[in-house]
Amino acid sequence: MRALRKGDRGREVEDLQTRLLALGFDLGNRGMDRVFGPLTELAVKAFQQEMGILADGLVGELTWNEIVEADYRPGGRLIYVRQPPFRGADVTELQRMLNDLGFDPGAVNGLFDERTARATKEFQRNAGLTEDGAVDDGVFKVLRTYAAQTLGTHQFPDKNGGYFPEDLFSGTIVVDAAHGGRDRGYVCPGAPGLTEADLNLAVAQELAQILPAREVLLTRSGDEEVSNSDRAYLANSSAAKMVISIHHAHYLTQGAEGTASFYFSRLGYQSHRGRMAAAYVQKGVSRVLETLDIGEFGRSYDILRETNIPAVVLEPLYLTNPRELEIASDPYYPATVAEAIAGALELYAGRDAAFIAV
Repeated sequence: MRALRKGDRGREVEDLQTRLLALGFDLGNRGMDRVFGPLTELAVKAFQQEMGILADGLVGELTWNEIVEADYRPGGRLIYVRQPPFRGADVTELQRMLNDLGFDPGAVNGLFDERTARATKEFQRNAGLTEDGAVDDGVFKVLRTYAAQTLGTHQFPDKNGGYFPEDLFSGTIVVDAAHGGRDRGYVCPGAPGLTEADLNLAVAQELAQILPAREVLLTRSGDEEVSNSDRAYLANSSAAKMVISIHHAHYLTQGAEGTASFYFSRLGYQSHRGRMAAAYVQKGVSRVLETLDIGEFGRSYDILRETNIPAVVLEPLYLTNPRELEIASDPYYPATVAEAIAGALELYAGRDAAFIAV
């Protein structure tokens, strides 16, 4: 979708303003005027800050989806397992209450998946309700009764400090090359023929060759278009231990530079293992490429949110930065990045804390 931004006008802006008002955000005396003005931008930024996403005032796909999902109230609809899964604020609240009561729904990601359904059934069995995994207003009422007796929502602590208790490489690792097919990602005007989609795939293919895992699966092995839901489904259905998603950054100005990594975080919940793995990958790649270490950040990107296993999104450098574009144009670049990732994951699997302490 085209991002909505300050200065835009029309029905799409009216729809946005209607939803923001329903969520309780102040748009001033003019209210819904179909104009994306300063007050609408402030409301969008306030919403983004509440959700823990980048507060840039732009309504792109991620922000729009979060606004739509925020409108679902607990008990307002019947929730059950389906594909694609139900998603929304009601599912997030369900997961929070289950989590607080000791029924582990997995990641508090707002997606009603199989794991959340199992936790729901366990609660229903203990509460004397019909054990069908479906959630309606009646189930929410019983949940609230029990949840009111607790001290508040908490995330289950990680007893392993963000590491795997078993060998990371004893199972499957999914390597995701972002974009592909008609979706070229960023197309580099300063390097004819170089696109983000192709570069992502080159790094992913190199990584798949050298990761010492029992099995490595690529979400795409060629120039093909794969939906975000299909990428997540491959990871979830393959019983993989981790997902590494390869992206490359770009920005409006050439001055943006450096390496960044991302792990799943949303509304106070974060992936312990995803964050720790991101820290290792971040250090490993930025040191090898000698790029600015921007850091690792919590985000709710689709590949992070929809996979029920630890996942890391890596952006090794900015294709809009002349110096970093020159690095990316080197024929040995994909192998260099892949070796840095693989080496970092080996140190992560070995719990080498000294590597990220420097």
